[in-house]
Amino acid sequence: MLYDRPSPRELDKRLEEAKACLKEQRGLFANPAKAVGELCELAINDSADVWRLIYELLNEIAPSNYAGTRPPQKSYEKAIANRELFAFTWKSPKMGKEMYIKFALREGLYYYVSLHVSRKVEKEGDTKNEMPAMRGRAVREKENALYP
Repeated sequence: MLYDRPSPRELDKRLEEAKACLKEQRGLFANPAKAVGELCELAINDSADVWRLIYELLNEIAPSNYAGTRPPQKSYEKAIANRELFAFTWKSPKMGKEMYIKFALREGLYYYVSLHVSRKVEKEGDTKNEMPAMRGRAVREKENALYP
């Protein structure tokens, strides 16, 4: 079923693909201006450090940490327009905090979309970037959930 996407297997594949891209130093910023602000908040000043850090963080993440929409949200950033976004929230041993990461994959490249300390908005889904109809669907799904 379309709304069951992404499956744990698909999420595992995307995480492995992301790690492979970063291992081969194929990472780009989807929105460099946004990334600078987020990385400053994490006290990361060298872009070379961010790719190693993300690689290490991806090794902490499991498919069960998926925090994105089902099906995955599509990007509106020009570099990755219409690419699926994969968001995860997890308790990071390395950072000592609950973290949030969002990325896209395109033609063998890892695209940094977001990395920061988790916020309540991300735990509930990225509603600020959803269209109103999507928010309504999320509310209906939550109300109709068997296990709230």
